[in-house]
Amino acid sequence: MSSSIPVLDAACLVSGAAQERAEFGDKFLKGMVEHGFVKLVNHTVPLPVVQDTFSQIKKFFNLPLDAKTPTINDPKKGQQRGWSPPGEEKTWWLESNTGDIESPQFGDNKESFDCGDPNDKQFPNQWPAESALPGYQKTMDQFYYDCGQLCVDLLDILAQQLQVDPYLFSSRCTNEASTIRINHFPPVSRDILESGQVSRIWPHNDFGIISLVFPDRTGGLEYEDRQSPGTFIPMPYNGDDEVVVIVSETMQRWTNGTVRAGLHRVTKPVDMVGDRVPERWSLVYFCKADRHVNVGPLKEFVNPEKGPVYENLTALEYQSMRNAVHYPEPAAAPVAVAG
Repeated sequence: MSSSIPVLDAACLVSGAAQERAEFGDKFLKGMVEHGFVKLVNHTVPLPVVQDTFSQIKKFFNLPLDAKTPTINDPKKGQQRGWSPPGEEKTWWLESNTGDIESPQFGDNKESFDCGDPNDKQFPNQWPAESALPGYQKTMDQFYYDCGQLCVDLLDILAQQLQVDPYLFSSRCTNEASTIRINHFPPVSRDILESGQVSRIWPHNDFGIISLVFPDRTGGLEYEDRQSPGTFIPMPYNGDDEVVVIVSETMQRWTNGTVRAGLHRVTKPVDMVGDRVPERWSLVYFCKADRHVNVGPLKEFVNPEKGPVYENLTALEYQSMRNAVHYPEPAAAPVAVAG
């Protein structure tokens, strides 16, 4: 098995014949099972929408503090909404904590913004004033709907290839709980990242069903080599028209470990020179199960030889539990985001 993740042409999702879709499905499932990651080109999220979204997120992070502060995220809630200041999120606690640290010391060298379904009443979005950033909400809403449709198509293909009801996964995901996450990684001293005290994002799995990660030309995203656990491989950038699909924890739980979540991290670019790690942005869509849905193993993946290996929880319970891990209390000291 190669350590390189497959790159698949997804044009068949729109215009392909049944045979083309079947061939795509075979390769897609194989990549998701073997690596936890697949890269798609010619996917259905329009490139102008992706480019407009990247343009808007850069404008958001360049807003003055008094324009971002009204949108600040409350980490005690079960769903992130709005702006998280630099260092607030601490992904070190998700997979890197070995139990020998008594209080949080490790923050992420980033700030972020989260938004969800435009019609979400339970966890409403928090937007900057239209006068401060014209068109920002409209752009995010369009990106949200386009990504949601692509995820539904991919979930149906996965179900078909796993030889279960084609709508087994998508019937549990109306995208009511799915979210957009945008990250800004300010320039930072190489020494800070190499100190072992701070990372851009520590190794982690995403919590939802699958994630879509749209590329940034500045490197740093890396995925774990399953042939050599603990070793990470840089995710190559090949163009603005690609998207990385990542298996997340809910899919692993639903399939009782058949399709495992893909461990990944963000660090300095592997080929960088000099003492200054360059600025970076990322654009992610987390496809999540509806909040009331059980995220324990589905009966289709439980049998006498392998009973359920995960407990029954609703998606909201699971999201809240995992969020509490990487927003620990007491809060860690603010991290240096530049140097």
